[in-house]
Amino acid sequence: MRAGVAIIGGGSTGLFTAYYLRRLGYEGEVIILDRSYLGSGSTGRCAGGIRASFTSEVHVALMRESIKEWLRLRNEAGLPFRQSGYLWLLTTEELVKQHEALQRLHNRLGVPTRMLYGEEVLSVVPSMKLGDVIAALHDPTAGKISPLKTVWIMRRNLLKLGVKILEYVGVEGIVTKEGEAVTLKLSGGGEVDIEDSVIVAAGYWSKELLRPLGYEPPLKGDPHHLMITEKYAPFLEPLVIHKASGSYIVQVGSGGVILGTEYPVPENDLSIHLGFIGRAVRYMSRYFPQILDANLLRVWTGYYIKTPDHHPIIGRVPGYSNIYLATGYSGHGFMMAPIVGKELANYVMKGKPGLPETRKLVPERYERGELLEEKAIFG
Repeated sequence: MRAGVAIIGGGSTGLFTAYYLRRLGYEGEVIILDRSYLGSGSTGRCAGGIRASFTSEVHVALMRESIKEWLRLRNEAGLPFRQSGYLWLLTTEELVKQHEALQRLHNRLGVPTRMLYGEEVLSVVPSMKLGDVIAALHDPTAGKISPLKTVWIMRRNLLKLGVKILEYVGVEGIVTKEGEAVTLKLSGGGEVDIEDSVIVAAGYWSKELLRPLGYEPPLKGDPHHLMITEKYAPFLEPLVIHKASGSYIVQVGSGGVILGTEYPVPENDLSIHLGFIGRAVRYMSRYFPQILDANLLRVWTGYYIKTPDHHPIIGRVPGYSNIYLATGYSGHGFMMAPIVGKELANYVMKGKPGLPETRKLVPERYERGELLEEKAIFG
């Protein structure tokens, strides 16, 4: 088997990379390989929120562009992205001052967040009880979309574009020669010969795959819980975050309500910790007491694949001319997937990314001491 570009990992990054390769005119064979099913990793386990309200200029700029792509792909690819907003609930004067400064940063970078004070908050979420909330930051460009629907729709689009998708086909190793990937060794004894490039977009497993090549990305598998209730009549449009506790609530298209909160567990521990349920409900029921009457349908866990500076690693693997890495989103990979996929396609076809912010995310930044900083991580 031969591939122009082989993409290892069938999550959102891999799917959008294949899509943009085709849309930008790449004519060679594009193959996606996943050792399980498409979306089986972090993509299929996330809440589906999309936002530009970050604290680093790199994240704000990338997500500003990613949201433009999500909006464009509503028509082009049939993705049901709903631009329903985010609302950050603030309960102390210190948090208010921090988010007033963030509003100025966002606005300077072209993201029209705005501060709401007191009763103004209820103009965005009338169903909410204000309680101890003294202000909120509203991000009207943000939104939500079902991760699983995204995977299914993108799969159909990719097959129409001639992309080959191989599920339940693991990559056991990358064979290189003189600083280039030449072959992928597959589980079961098969091989894929590489004509152009390899994209490694396999989440935490990227670390295991690249270690034999002499590069080990600094990744940590940080488990996070989510839960979903039975469906309600619509009562909540934006995704709402209680900043002080890192708790959030969002009503999805089916009517179910997803809750998340900060609940530390050991690294790589994907087991269910029931204390999470009590903490999530305790915080969000202060503002949405109607959830106390809901039946809980499911609790699950997934990874935030974290890097030391909570920014993704995107770029060429050090020492190799045609192996590219995209991982380490620290919980934000799904929302960034369109712009990351577009930038990876630019790397393959043009030799460099299109945005200056992407150039700051190369693997070498850790050796150079050029770490970034992101504080708006929650859930």
